[in-house]
Amino acid sequence: MEECRILIVEDDEPVARGLTDILSGSGYQTEWCAQPEKVLEILKKQRLELIILDVNLGEENGYDLCKKIGGLSDIPVLFLTAYKSEMDVVRGFKVGGDDYIAKPFRMQELIVRVQALLRRGKRFDGLRLVSGELTYDIGKHQVYRNQSALDLTPIELQLVQNLLMGWPYTLSRDKLFYEVWDKDASFVDENTLRVNISRLRDKLGTFQGDDYIETVRGIGYRWAIHVQK
Repeated sequence: MEECRILIVEDDEPVARGLTDILSGSGYQTEWCAQPEKVLEILKKQRLELIILDVNLGEENGYDLCKKIGGLSDIPVLFLTAYKSEMDVVRGFKVGGDDYIAKPFRMQELIVRVQALLRRGKRFDGLRLVSGELTYDIGKHQVYRNQSALDLTPIELQLVQNLLMGWPYTLSRDKLFYEVWDKDASFVDENTLRVNISRLRDKLGTFQGDDYIETVRGIGYRWAIHVQK
């Protein structure tokens, strides 16, 4: 992982030191910034591959800082948060965050999420997938139907992305469990997946009378409408 630099924006020193130890132990170069007002200055002067950004930064709001970062660079942002509500997670995505991890976090989960964001890098920047009347802007984590934004939960957004990018192939239930539910689906059952797919279908609507998501009995699910990539 040569010259892979990660900026940690965290005003809690013990948490920042823990993050530094974990990431350094995995071969990453890290820099810690406890003063949010200095982040943009650092970003202008240094080449960074990822920012880990705490939501609560004293007087500074991590969401607002993420907007400022997005106006300057397309660097991926991983939110670190004590919040676990869907509203807070969606807010993070809407201001330009690429992923989030809740405190207290597991070391391996943090590393997996960091690796995924670094692999993705700029690959999804500006990428849109079009299917029927739907458009998915991957960089913005937003689905539109005829230019109107749909109100989807983080889980529903992950399901859409995986199914769209997997088209025209069928994704098994196990594959969706692994990709959508934090890489650890031991607490997720088939009913959870079925309920989420059902709610998602209702929100997406139909195209020329057909559902966007097809159930493949005994296997899983596939995106049923042609996708322009």
